[in-house]
Amino acid sequence: MERSVIVSDLLTEQRKRDVWTFVGVAGVALAVTVLLVLAGTSIGPNLALGGLVVLVLVLVIIRWPVVGLFVAAASALFVEESPLRIPIITDELNVFYWPPNLAGQVERPFGYLILFIFLTLLVHNLLKRRKVLQGGQFLLPLLCFLGCVVLGVVHGLATGGIFKIITLEIRPLWYLFLSYLLAYNLMKRYGSLRLFFWLVILAAGVKSLQGVYIYAVVLHGSLTGVRDIMAHEESFFFVSLLLLVFLFIVHYCYRPQFYVALLTLPCVFVALYANQRRTDYLALLAGMVISWLLIFFIKAHARKVLGIGIIVFLVIMTGYVLLFANGSGGFAEPARAVVSIFQPDPQDAASNDYRVRENYDLKFTVNQDPLLGFGFGKPFFQPQLLPDLTVGDPSFGGNPFRYVPHNTIYWIWMRLGYPGFFALWYLFGVVVIRGSLIARKLRDPYLQLVAIYIVAITFIEVFVAYSDYQLFTFRTVIYFGMLMGILLRLPMLDKQKEVSGHN
Repeated sequence: MERSVIVSDLLTEQRKRDVWTFVGVAGVALAVTVLLVLAGTSIGPNLALGGLVVLVLVLVIIRWPVVGLFVAAASALFVEESPLRIPIITDELNVFYWPPNLAGQVERPFGYLILFIFLTLLVHNLLKRRKVLQGGQFLLPLLCFLGCVVLGVVHGLATGGIFKIITLEIRPLWYLFLSYLLAYNLMKRYGSLRLFFWLVILAAGVKSLQGVYIYAVVLHGSLTGVRDIMAHEESFFFVSLLLLVFLFIVHYCYRPQFYVALLTLPCVFVALYANQRRTDYLALLAGMVISWLLIFFIKAHARKVLGIGIIVFLVIMTGYVLLFANGSGGFAEPARAVVSIFQPDPQDAASNDYRVRENYDLKFTVNQDPLLGFGFGKPFFQPQLLPDLTVGDPSFGGNPFRYVPHNTIYWIWMRLGYPGFFALWYLFGVVVIRGSLIARKLRDPYLQLVAIYIVAITFIEVFVAYSDYQLFTFRTVIYFGMLMGILLRLPMLDKQKEVSGHN
């Protein structure tokens, strides 16, 4: 009896120490985070409101670290990386960039947010005597790739690379790694997964409404002289939603999300058309084909129906392209995008020509040092001179087209040489193979749909990365990193769902 009392007292004392440790660390983290993030809020009357929002978020994340995952996801899904020509509120939020008077810092507000979430998660795990962080099966491929990135940084600094530009270049790759770890360590409940995709659907709806506002109200339905109306990556998120709707139709229909996604489609189509990103139409087609192939191999009993369906789909698509290749208006835009690859109009031809010349310059730069690469922080060589598209210091948010090309697959190749290039393809390949295996083994149809979606998104990511800054864009790499972490958690969620179903 006496021994039990002593043990109980010791446990109580240990809990008290744990509580005070948590309070101390959380208090310091809270103070530091508030100071850092408040510095990024707009100066003036918005300061108090911004400070209040940040304070509430910090307190909630301290209590429930998983909320941090959704805050980070919402940041990537809703908030632009820089101000747009036509303001839409979300582009003026200091999440991915600092206001001018604070520009030039090593890290962005979003980076401080991520670090704070990890600090809170570490404290929670220490207090609960759990493993501090889990790496998962994609940790090794990511570390191999990041190891090549580190070598590229060292090589760049040793050969005249500019530190601020190096920081600018590697930040998206760092966010990819952090986003993966964040999702892998925090996505532990079936309900959390559904909430994540509710965010994806609602974000596409909100952004498409913003696109309709710009197109219909500000531009009065005219795109004359306008190349795009929103951030380039917005079209990626729009086609990602269309892919999700496609999977709801072909594989499994979770009705609440399917119906809400359907409601967003009219605005999504308008915004996608007005944003005029040709590559995303072709990427969507590739994603749908990959999805169909996975479903074909997974659903053996439905192969006949799927086979007939793909034949009908190809016939309709071929007829659509032939009929509307020279049409006008939003309905014909995807057909024109496909045809423009082979017979571009003058504006598209100029864009194609720029990318061809840019790719030639990148290959030329690679050949100067195929093993080590060119290193970060230096402008790539231009044996075929490119026109001056922009002004502005790339280390302070200007378009760094002399350092980061449209083709970000070749960008990695140019910066890191063949080792980094292979490490990147190893990472993509592991995601596709592991995702396909996971999709086959899952029993829950919703989780299976998510696995198929992530594999298809990997192909879309690569497809778009060949022509449109995809791997350099914070929002897309954060989203892709989170999907990687979610993918590896699907088997656990499947078991969790099976156990709860039996109960």
